[in-house]
Amino acid sequence: MARFTRGLAIAVGNRLRRDDGVAHNVLESLNDGTDIEKKFVMQLTPELADEIRSYDVVVFVDAHVNAKLPVIREVNKVLAPFPLTHVASPAEVVAVARALFGFSGKAYVCRVPASDFSEGEGLSERSQGYVKQAAREIDNLVAAV
Repeated sequence: MARFTRGLAIAVGNRLRRDDGVAHNVLESLNDGTDIEKKFVMQLTPELADEIRSYDVVVFVDAHVNAKLPVIREVNKVLAPFPLTHVASPAEVVAVARALFGFSGKAYVCRVPASDFSEGEGLSERSQGYVKQAAREIDNLVAAV
């Protein structure tokens, strides 16, 4: 398999809302040899479409209350019109990047199990227990692309 030339992992979440910041911990736990740039954001916005256009692989990492295990899935195409808001889903960001900027890379979402979104720092035991597993899943994806 051919290796990609540029990869980007985007951690989505607020570290001051406990498990909402789990994606930040996942990116910090990636293998030091991982050939992927890291970006940390509070939320996804349409402006990210311009930033992702030059990457071959993009992985969005986010906390998810219904996730049972960290799993990486390819981003589905968006068939509906884009919302005119300042908050977007990974699929919407990718759709804008494809439509406006010619993004032709692969995009994935890694959902990490989370349960505590209260105010405060630090992760619940549940989320903390999945940080390294999620990081391994991303490392494996990067190695396989």
